Amino acid sequence: MENNSGTTAGTPKHLDFITSICLFLVSVYIVADSWMMINSVGGPVYSSPGLLPIIIGSMLMLCTIVLFIKSVKNVGFSGNLRAISEWFGPFFKDADVRSMFTGILIIAVYCFVLVPRLPFLLSSVIFMVFLMKVLNAGSYLKIILTAVSVSISLYVLFEILFKVPLF
Repeated sequence: MENNSGTTAGTPKHLDFITSICLFLVSVYIVADSWMMINSVGGPVYSSPGLLPIIIGSMLMLCTIVLFIKSVKNVGFSGNLRAISEWFGPFFKDADVRSMFTGILIIAVYCFVLVPRLPFLLSSVIFMVFLMKVLNAGSYLKIILTAVSVSISLYVLFEILFKVPLF
C-alpha cells in the first residue's frame, strides 16, 4: 500500500480527522459543564463532584488533539478536507439518506417544539403524519387514520388505564 494513499489497512484517514474534531467538541462540553458543576456546588475543588469529569474530559481532549495532529500529519489539512468532501458528496445525494435526515429533523421538531407547546394527542398526530409521509407509508387518509388511532390508543392506555400523565 502506498504511503500517500491516506489509508491504513483499509481505514480512511479522514475518519480520524472527523472523529478527533467531534470528540474534541464533546470533551470541551464535558469540561465546561463540569466546571459549572464545581462552581454551583461550591466548596473545595478536590471534593467536588465535577472533579472526575474534568479529569476525564481533559484526558479525552488531550487524546483528540494527538489524534488530530496525527491525521493532519499523515494527509494534511487540505487533504483531509478534500477526502471528507469526496466521501460526503455521494452520501448526501442518496434519497434514503435525505429521508433519514428528514426523519431525524421531524423527531427533533416533535421533541423540542411540538411536545412542550401542544397537547400530547395533537403533537403526536402531527408527528406521526409527517414521519409516515416521509417514509411513504401510504395515502394521506391511511396515514391520518393510523396516526389518530395510535395516538388515541396510547392516550387511553397510559393516561386512563395506567394513570400515567403523558404531558
